[in-house]
Amino acid sequence: MNCESCGAPITRMGRFGRYFCDHCDRKAVATPLKDSADGLVLTGTTTDIPCLTCEDTQLELGSLDTYPVEGCRRCQGILLKTSAFAKLIRKRRASYNGADHSGEFDPALDGPRDYHSRLTCPTCCLSMDSFFYAGPGRVAIDSCCRCETVWLDCGEVSSIIEAPGLR
Repeated sequence: MNCESCGAPITRMGRFGRYFCDHCDRKAVATPLKDSADGLVLTGTTTDIPCLTCEDTQLELGSLDTYPVEGCRRCQGILLKTSAFAKLIRKRRASYNGADHSGEFDPALDGPRDYHSRLTCPTCCLSMDSFFYAGPGRVAIDSCCRCETVWLDCGEVSSIIEAPGLR
């Protein structure tokens, strides 16, 4: 995503989820990817972190609501801080007004990754833990407790938000 005013790359996100141009300091409007199930916004500014699942693409700076993330344009996987993940889920579940969906779930495909296929944390380079999310929605997430990050595959945020249960 480039600044509409000067054309420079957008790289900075403010406290309220608004993007700013570092070159001319103007606000930029960010819209979610057209086919994003989770409302992922990507800026086009790549990081030095390879996608945890695609491996041959770089993650881009982006956001989910007002929370900074790094995401993959190809698979729409999302890397974010554990604290941001908790706040995002709490906020989105509280404001969700749609119908509850439990979704299709195959433990062999959608369950935790086995020991040999675990993802590698891009910060500390150790294996991430893969486990069933303890809250609503039947999803398995990957996290690194050492670096306090979470990796979410495309659609996992929506599965948690739309799942039946206490809001």
